[in-house]
Amino acid sequence: MEDKTFTVELTCLFCDSVLQGDTEAEYVSGDMIKCQDCHELNDFDALIDVASEKGKKAVSDHVLNEVEASLKNMFK
Repeated sequence: MEDKTFTVELTCLFCDSVLQGDTEAEYVSGDMIKCQDCHELNDFDALIDVASEKGKKAVSDHVLNEVEASLKNMFK
C-alpha cells in the first residue's frame, strides 16, 4: 500500500465555506473563529471535532477501497 497524505480543511459550521484566519494566530480550545463569508462565530473545539470526523472518514474510505482492490486482484 502506498503512503497517502490526507488534508482536511476547517469549514464554517454555518455556511460550509473554508475558514481562512490569520496565519500568525494560534487558536486554542474555547476560541471563536469568525467566518469571512457569513460572519458567524465558529467554536474552535466544534471545528476540530468536525474536521477529525471528516479525516477519519477519508482514511476509512481510502483503506476500504485499497482492500477491495487487493481482494479483487487476489481472486482473478
